[in-house]
Amino acid sequence: MITWIIYLLVAIILFFVIYIAFQGINRGIVARNKNKNQSLGKEKNITNELKKLNDLYRKGALNKKQFEVAKKKILS
Repeated sequence: MITWIIYLLVAIILFFVIYIAFQGINRGIVARNKNKNQSLGKEKNITNELKKLNDLYRKGALNKKQFEVAKKKILS
């Protein structure tokens, strides 16, 4: 009888440890995906800003020096 109780306690502890491990893995996956989505959004934003800046330069709203300064600011 005592051995069954010990087996039951060991099984409960084992399932609890497995549950905690899966929770940690799941949080890591969610955090990695969130970070990947944020970095993709940032890259798209930089691309859009550079396109807008280039359009302003081509239209003559910015001179070469202003264009270079603004581009350096966006890229840093």
